[in-house]
Amino acid sequence: MINQTSDITLCLTIGLRPDLLRSSLASLLAHVHFEKVIAINDFRDEATNSVFRELCPQGQLVSLDRQLGHHAAVDHAYSLIETPYVFHSEDDWHFDSSIDLISAMDLLRENPELSQVCFRKIEDFAFSTEETARIVHFQRSGLNCVRLDGLHDQWHGYTFNPHLAAIETWRSVGGFSKFKKERHISRSLRRDGKYSAYMENGVCHHIGALLSVSGNDIKDQKLRQWKESIKELFRSIKKSNS
Repeated sequence: MINQTSDITLCLTIGLRPDLLRSSLASLLAHVHFEKVIAINDFRDEATNSVFRELCPQGQLVSLDRQLGHHAAVDHAYSLIETPYVFHSEDDWHFDSSIDLISAMDLLRENPELSQVCFRKIEDFAFSTEETARIVHFQRSGLNCVRLDGLHDQWHGYTFNPHLAAIETWRSVGGFSKFKKERHISRSLRRDGKYSAYMENGVCHHIGALLSVSGNDIKDQKLRQWKESIKELFRSIKKSNS
């Protein structure tokens, strides 16, 4: 386990999925120790709160008396951060290897055009062959990275997938509450010439697609299950051909 710098706060959005939180947080804390941790539970369920208190007794839990909505909840949590960097994560990611946060901070300091350093595995996206061919590989600050903004005209300027970012990036856009969707945040930052850098060898993958807490997603659960099964098929094919 790596004892990371005090310049980073781990910030988590959690709620309604205590078993996923337990699995995700245990996998992350097996590889990195954070001195400062903030979690906001916008759904306020005690089962999730109990898991967080058990695994992060030193952490600050925010569970308000009303639901804010995702972007406003993130804004509230970020307003409590006193460090220059935030490691953002949710309760539905599995981390399977160590995370070089020191080098990631160096990457952000030395490359101001980066909005964040994202740790999601590239293969977790299940890109098509044509999309994969448009991925740009580059090396900066001793790290092998990729950029995906050439694959879409709005995405990959920002994501809530697990990442490290300067808290100043959040301040520069005036908070997230004014944006309706994640892609609108991404679009705004891309207009400012920024993009996300993904680690070439990512350290986490999504495990919560079938247990969404979004109302629209719950209504479309069968469709999401079908999409996830297709992704799994593509992953299996890629692995068998590699």
